[in-house]
Amino acid sequence: MLMTGEELERFRRQMLHEGFTEVSQARLRASTVLLAGVGGLGGAIGYALAGAGVGKLIIVHSGALTESNLNRQTLMADGGVGQPRAMLARRRLMEYSRFTRVEAHDIPITERALAPLLRDVDLVIDARHNFPERRALNRAALERGLPLLFAAMDGLEAQMALFIPGATGCLDCLYPEDPPDWEPFGFPVFGAVAHTIGAMAGMEAVKHLAGYGSPARGLVTMSLADYRTRIFPLRPAPDCPACARASHNILIKEHYNAGTITCHV
Repeated sequence: MLMTGEELERFRRQMLHEGFTEVSQARLRASTVLLAGVGGLGGAIGYALAGAGVGKLIIVHSGALTESNLNRQTLMADGGVGQPRAMLARRRLMEYSRFTRVEAHDIPITERALAPLLRDVDLVIDARHNFPERRALNRAALERGLPLLFAAMDGLEAQMALFIPGATGCLDCLYPEDPPDWEPFGFPVFGAVAHTIGAMAGMEAVKHLAGYGSPARGLVTMSLADYRTRIFPLRPAPDCPACARASHNILIKEHYNAGTITCHV
């Protein structure tokens, strides 16, 4: 379908990028993304995707807004304290862009709850802060053969990876066990760190959905203390129960473990 005049005007600045064409923009418009988590990091991703013209966002996030969320969660505002964050995020994103449809679910993230939401999804984004929900997202994506974009932060450290079923391994390959020092509500957060990695993940999602540029090709880690960035290769683990359960053909027999890198949001 051809772009309308309004769409061409809204998105013309990004179509000035070499290689990013009207076809690329149309691919974004035709895409559906499930975004799990609209806190500081997920909120930045939501803005990036709606701003770029992704056609539909399905938001999954349980719980109400608290005062302590507001140092980083820019989809929210003072007047929303006590209200469901999923609904607040939907309202703000629909105000921001009439070109993106937004569906919101104020529910805990479980494999059973995710199954009906993933029927027409092109990409799953994990912007959660706890491992049970991360693993549920990973396994639900694997069951559907869907790519999973993982983004996380802890203090001044941030990381991101795009997992492609059968090619890169999955989140459980990377983290077969929860880091021993993991505490879902006990890590420090600057909004600027959450927004930095959120913007990076948003760009990675746009590239993947539009078929534009090159993927990150590994686990990207960044320290905002000194701006050192590293990329670690991603490889399937031959003994990963999540990959085995999803019946993917694991061709690479080397187990990759990220060691001491933690991952929180």
